[in-house]
Amino acid sequence: MAELTFNSPIRRDKWPRWMIKLHEYLKKIYEIPVEEVEPDDYDRLKRIIFEKLVALRKDRLMMKDTNIFIYTVKGENGFGVVVDRNSKKVITYYLE
Repeated sequence: MAELTFNSPIRRDKWPRWMIKLHEYLKKIYEIPVEEVEPDDYDRLKRIIFEKLVALRKDRLMMKDTNIFIYTVKGENGFGVVVDRNSKKVITYYLE
């Protein structure tokens, strides 16, 4: 059973509104733990994050000139999905 966990160099009380909205949305989706984590689960997580960020940009919670990159990394405990904002890592999500 794998749950959604995260790591961020930014303190939670300093998170911008779009990060709070994204995190709340992902917590709702992953309330029920994933039975067995496969590489497709990380692709699904990337797609969910991307679609939510597009919706947040339409709602004007993010500036239009903000560069966002979403990519998968392999770490010591498995894979993670990283969200970069203007070339700085803001949050990494894991299915552990």
